[in-house]
Amino acid sequence: MTRPNPYRSPSTPSADSSAAAASTEMSGDGTQSAPANRNATISPLTERRVVWWATGWFFFALLSYSIVRPIRETLGAIGGTRQLQGLMLVTFAVMLIAVPTYSALVNRLSRRWLVRVVIHFFTASLILFSLAQRLGSPPIQVWSARAFFVWVNVFALVNTSMFWSVLADLFQSDQAKRLFGRIAAGGTVGAIAGSLLTSQIATLLSTPNLLLIPAVTLQVGLWFAWRLERVVSRTDELSADQSGGSNRRDRLPVGGLWQGITQVLRSPYLLSICLFLFFVQAAGTQLYFQQADIVGRTVESDDTKLQVFAYIDLSTQVLTLFAQGVLSGFLLKRCGVSVALMVLPAVYFLSFAALSSHATLLVVAIAMVIARATAYGITVPSREVLFTVVSREDKYKSKNFIDTVVLRGGDATAGQILGSLKNFASLTFATVNLCSLPVIAIWMFAAYRLGLRQKRLADQISSTPRSGEQAG
Repeated sequence: MTRPNPYRSPSTPSADSSAAAASTEMSGDGTQSAPANRNATISPLTERRVVWWATGWFFFALLSYSIVRPIRETLGAIGGTRQLQGLMLVTFAVMLIAVPTYSALVNRLSRRWLVRVVIHFFTASLILFSLAQRLGSPPIQVWSARAFFVWVNVFALVNTSMFWSVLADLFQSDQAKRLFGRIAAGGTVGAIAGSLLTSQIATLLSTPNLLLIPAVTLQVGLWFAWRLERVVSRTDELSADQSGGSNRRDRLPVGGLWQGITQVLRSPYLLSICLFLFFVQAAGTQLYFQQADIVGRTVESDDTKLQVFAYIDLSTQVLTLFAQGVLSGFLLKRCGVSVALMVLPAVYFLSFAALSSHATLLVVAIAMVIARATAYGITVPSREVLFTVVSREDKYKSKNFIDTVVLRGGDATAGQILGSLKNFASLTFATVNLCSLPVIAIWMFAAYRLGLRQKRLADQISSTPRSGEQAG
């Protein structure tokens, strides 16, 4: 069941009046197209309010993540590449349980309650980890630390996926290109604040106390999410009164995980997204392993490791803010999605070429900062634009499957391959870097083709007559 788009003009016919036709319209490549009756006429005041509350929500979401991430990185560097292999494999296995659980929540809860349940769960988890580190015996502390590494990966993906799914549901393609960069920039400011805070207090607060800070900031972010939902609900009620439609769009699309998998397998467009994201994760894992290896060999103190990772995060977020505020909007509007998607493969190509001959702490730190800033500042907004041309079912089910199983499966696969090449085939990272360059060139070409498909689907949607125009 659908309800009117909160950004639809009151004069536009209700979404329910053409839901049966619009929600099942198929594009030429098997992708279910977004409803054709979404209108680009937006109330400027409503748009500003939604952007404000969404930005606040993302600010505190990334602030929370930026506090827990350096702790995870430190644990990974201490254990080395062998432990990272196992932890990434466990993370993927956990995702196979987490995705059906999340899908079940999507099936049973409205959008507003889904956000509350997920954020309350993560908050309670942080409190439990803090207690385990504070009160537990040494074996409990070791195993809780390993569980925390896995939990951070689940938290990063599910929390971010949920946020962008909500945003992709509220905005259409042209709005997303114009506004997603701004909203993402607000999250980056929160990430900068979190990284700066962590870098300054890492040696002053114990880990149990440090974990309580994101537990509080997550709840502040939930308040912003609640305010966002109130604005959307009020606009829905007004639209429903003026159009005679139903205001039930906060109930997310029904269907299970297997339905989302089926949608991915039958759509060349969604399969192309999966391929692109697999390459993103594989390259990121390769660089992540090298960072852990170099930092583990060159930095001795755990507290110093924590500070090094916090400063890398801080530098990343500052550069990300510039990318989001200046580059992402320019690339998406002037150059198109294809060019924006090709930037990250180009960065990894240059990074691995440099690391193949100069594997130092400075080089890997610079490569990590630029690669992550490009991913957050340019690739993430571009990736979310890809989902503005598919149905709501794809956004909430297939997108969640892609963001979790595909991403963590990419991590696990790349981790096992890299670990095997290093530990059993005795290949150095320099050799692996050189061998990966042709693969990255293929990835760059795939990114270009994916952007062309998105443009074609967006043009099809914009050229489809709205139901009200057909009736007139």
